[in-house]
Amino acid sequence: MIQEDYRAAIDVGTTKVVTVIGRERPDKSVEIAGVGVSPCDGLSKGIVRDEAATTEAIQASVAEASRRADLSIKSAYVGLSGSHIESDNRWDQVHESSSESVITQEDLDAALVTVRELAAQDGGQLLHVIPRGYALDNRHLVRMPLGMHAREIHAHTHVVKGDAQSIERLRSAVESAGVHVADLIVEPIASAEAALTTTERDDGVVLLDIGGGTTDIAVFVGGQIVHSAVLPVGGWQFTNDLVMAFTTSFDEAEELKLNSGSVTPEVASMREELLITTLADGFDGPISITKRELGQLLKERAQELFRLVKGKLTTRHLANVPIDRIVLTGGGAKLDGMQALARYVFQGRVRTAAPRPLAGLDEKYQDPAYSAGIGMLLWGLRNLPRGSHLGIPSASGMAVPGGGQRWYDAFTGWRKRGETSSSNRAGADQARERVSV
Repeated sequence: MIQEDYRAAIDVGTTKVVTVIGRERPDKSVEIAGVGVSPCDGLSKGIVRDEAATTEAIQASVAEASRRADLSIKSAYVGLSGSHIESDNRWDQVHESSSESVITQEDLDAALVTVRELAAQDGGQLLHVIPRGYALDNRHLVRMPLGMHAREIHAHTHVVKGDAQSIERLRSAVESAGVHVADLIVEPIASAEAALTTTERDDGVVLLDIGGGTTDIAVFVGGQIVHSAVLPVGGWQFTNDLVMAFTTSFDEAEELKLNSGSVTPEVASMREELLITTLADGFDGPISITKRELGQLLKERAQELFRLVKGKLTTRHLANVPIDRIVLTGGGAKLDGMQALARYVFQGRVRTAAPRPLAGLDEKYQDPAYSAGIGMLLWGLRNLPRGSHLGIPSASGMAVPGGGQRWYDAFTGWRKRGETSSSNRAGADQARERVSV
């Protein structure tokens, strides 16, 4: 195997860190070499609160994935979540000339720089600039204008930003673990890569990745992402509700939720009882609750979550976008009854999605809880330039992070793979120097 083809992705979640190592085969299929999972308690609602604990969890996850793949990881794509993530859809004029001319890759390279510079002026740290289409003179929504003629080019893009301090805390935790951050990938985009079908993206779909501390939202239509957001609510909040209601430990509440919880208590018998250890004063042994009581608490939290999601979808640019198809993924999506409740709340088609089978991917990881980690690797392989994440020996004999160009043509959405034609190489080189990924 060619080691330089291997890349890694690290999903730093509120409850666990998942590291995935894989490569793209010559036939464009993806092969997974190793997966590592480690518990994590250094984050709150997707934000690093305890850097030392987060670093320790990252080290353990990377070590396990490296051992399983028999490869040493020096760089990785890193997933980013948290309620500080914001998105916007922009129209920007990126080219104007006195006469019509042929649109070249050099024009699009320069357009990418223009969009990023304009978007950066509005504050926040720029993370992604993803194309939705172009307007050439009076022709709108041209998907790929290479070779066409125009005087003016306007770009329609989906721009994602985050809070610089939150991003820096995550970057610091990863690099303290001895891993270079090759690129940051916003997790709603990553999860969509693993969970959605082409038909869903084309026809219109809302992806909800319900994680441990956040719920990531991504809306697609016409094959393009048109909206992304993150809510600071996830499985942790469901469990914490039980802790508060029954005065029990978090571990006890988590086990109760996973083994007996449901967000459709209507189907549970009032007489179906459960025993739970309580920490409340005056109780020497376990207390008895009904399964319906448990379910009612979980249902109320799920309804609140879906209400918040609907609020995030009530935006002007989604007014004409079909949002009656919902795809649930993430560990929280596995809670009994979530799919049925979502179908009732959203009054549409709902399914629960896991990462599709890939060569080398153990069946236990074909689970909604691993959509973000698997999707991050897939998105990076398909949208970022070639470059080893395994480390390249330097002249001194020390290993240095691989990664090739830390640049990609996010504006056009087509992989450059670090290659440009001789006629466009100079313009692309200038663009790389000016773009910070």
